Amino acid sequence: MLEALPVGQSPRLVGPYRLLARIGAGGMGEVHLACRADAPTADPYRMVAVKTVREELEVDADFRTRFRREIAAARTVDGPGVARLVDADADAVSPWLATEYVPGPSLAEAVVRSGALPVPAVRALGVALAGALAEVHGVEVLHRDLKPANVLLGAAGPKLIDFGIAQAFEATALTSTGLVVGSPGFMSPEHLVGSRAVVPASDVFCLGAVLAFAASGRGPFDDDEMGAVIFRISRAEAELSGVDAGLRPVLERCLRLDPAGRPSPAELVSLLGGGDVPEVFPWPGGVLSLLGEYGEAARSIGEAAGSGAGVADLPTLGPVVPYSPTAMTGRPVVPPAPVRRRPWGAVVAGAVAVAVLATAGVVLLNRTGEEGGASTGGSAGPTPGTGTGTSAPVALSQVVLPYGSEGRTNDFGKAGTDRAYRPADWAPWTAEVEPGVGACALSPKVLVCPGNGGAVTGLNAADGKEVWKVPARSGSEQSGPKYPAVVGDSVYVTDLDGVAVRSLADGKEKGRIPGPEGDWGVKHTDLVDGVLYSTYFGFREEGTGLVTAVRLRDRRRLWSAPLDGVPEELVVGAGKVLVTLGSEESLAFDAGTGGEPSRVLPEKCGTFVVHEKSGSVLCAGRADGSVVVLDARTMKPLRTLGGGGDMLTAGPAVGADGLVALIDGSDELIAYDLGSGRVRWRQSAEFADRVYLVGDRVVTTGPTVVMSYPASGPSGKSDVQRYQPNTPDGFPTPQSGGDALAAGGAVFLALPAGLVISGYLP
Repeated sequence: MLEALPVGQSPRLVGPYRLLARIGAGGMGEVHLACRADAPTADPYRMVAVKTVREELEVDADFRTRFRREIAAARTVDGPGVARLVDADADAVSPWLATEYVPGPSLAEAVVRSGALPVPAVRALGVALAGALAEVHGVEVLHRDLKPANVLLGAAGPKLIDFGIAQAFEATALTSTGLVVGSPGFMSPEHLVGSRAVVPASDVFCLGAVLAFAASGRGPFDDDEMGAVIFRISRAEAELSGVDAGLRPVLERCLRLDPAGRPSPAELVSLLGGGDVPEVFPWPGGVLSLLGEYGEAARSIGEAAGSGAGVADLPTLGPVVPYSPTAMTGRPVVPPAPVRRRPWGAVVAGAVAVAVLATAGVVLLNRTGEEGGASTGGSAGPTPGTGTGTSAPVALSQVVLPYGSEGRTNDFGKAGTDRAYRPADWAPWTAEVEPGVGACALSPKVLVCPGNGGAVTGLNAADGKEVWKVPARSGSEQSGPKYPAVVGDSVYVTDLDGVAVRSLADGKEKGRIPGPEGDWGVKHTDLVDGVLYSTYFGFREEGTGLVTAVRLRDRRRLWSAPLDGVPEELVVGAGKVLVTLGSEESLAFDAGTGGEPSRVLPEKCGTFVVHEKSGSVLCAGRADGSVVVLDARTMKPLRTLGGGGDMLTAGPAVGADGLVALIDGSDELIAYDLGSGRVRWRQSAEFADRVYLVGDRVVTTGPTVVMSYPASGPSGKSDVQRYQPNTPDGFPTPQSGGDALAAGGAVFLALPAGLVISGYLP
């Protein structure tokens, strides 16, 4: 993992490099994120991973010889598919080497944290890694420890790391006779015979196992008993039932018992579809999100080091997720594999195989007692959020409401990025719900999402599994309110018969608040200070509406007022209830009493946003694309932002500090200053129909992509992060971005067609 260096510790130098943070450690060495001492940088792509020998180890002549071999192997295999060797010194008091830093997760971590990769990504991954193996074998070097933890995922594709046990074809082993090198679960059968039996086809076998893991979320030889793992490898008895049928024949060839029957790396490229590594690598959304985390965390550490502030109080990047069948820090997000029961004799045979290995040599293990740990250069995975040390995220302890805060500002502030606001044990997930899903509300344990026809679904906030469900009314397509009111252990849902009070834990109805007399259909709801405000439209009398206020504590209706039109928008804030009518006008009611409404403007406001801190109301959705800033008390215009073009496509969102973010009709993301009206910055953007403020990021959502920009304004392409959510096979292409909610670095995206996706915030 990447650990902040101790408070007060002087900058440590290794050769010409200043160590910034600790990435990880293995049995023999440690790895640190570093940069040149004479050229501090916050650019992750100019940083390096420095591998050093543990200080407590005795460095003898044989060790230096092995270390030189590692340096030679790393230098020889320089190419686009491997982490490039930058510098090294085997003769230093403490030998070290530096490789390029890859700001991304290992394949092991990516799969454990976000699930198995889709088939196109697995094929591209296989083509890239097979090409890298061809480069390695082309200079007559074997990798000999190809496993998910030694494959780093970068923005441009994967890179192989750790040539610490690599060996030239003609090299004489310096290890003891019979020493077995490799990682359990990802070794070839010939690995088990001994290091002298390993051939280029052995790396192909390991690659087949790695791709099976990427495609299914589990290794092909996984078993609870190590003896059984060894036995299954020795028989090439792979479990590939979780692998896509189109990929299975290719991987079966890679995992053949006879090395001569396996394809060469070049043949494997052809079998997987051939072609060059794509310019834009087809990583799924979860991986793209992790890439953004890595880059941001490394930049933060580099900036702190460059300013002289030190890195002791910065977040820790970690943990590395080593993958082996018997030592998992977290199981992959996949269904369990079918259990393959073996005769007792087979298990005994596996145990005997382990005993033989123990006599002849050893399986190379991390000397800390963990298998497959990150003991070499490269990158470790970031723990999202702003916590320090290695502690897990603190569990969410309060409700996170739709639209971020009171007044529909779409500003999630600290709740969006602080680890204390993330659900306990959360990991990325996808869930299908009723179509028509609108803005969801997040409680510490349950995400509540409404849908068409009065449907409401409670999803486990940590994993997306359905906790409870209120089905849609038969034959009803009416869209329910787009704002579930969660208060304490109850959720209040407005429907045709009033307000249903349901248990947040199981969805059972606990009571009901009667609706208004007459034949009304629900249009919108908003919750402020324990009062639920609702608008209705008349079923029988066309062109009529109603607005009501109900105090939830005692279920008392405070007031109601008729509307001379169908309500289209409802926003409550700054003591006002703001309603937009279909008759091209907008009204402002007193939130406490109702009373006679005042007209907001001569023309309609399509969208309201209320900025409580300044006492301003933003009126948007106007034909000229402008945003009019109104005084909340008098409703008189103060200033105008933008205008002179097409209507806005997204926003506005307004932050506590007065940043106003929107996307205009020409797909330009513009940040204004609320107080002065001046433009802070502008940036061309992909099409989006929602914009949010999350901590120090501006986040936009469109039909197929989530984008993230620094709130201070992008200074280059590396500042802009992109996340493309995966949708299940057969799921219709989204026509809009849907509503998003951010909490603790996680984003919950509700797509109208009936899909909720939760992933890391880009």
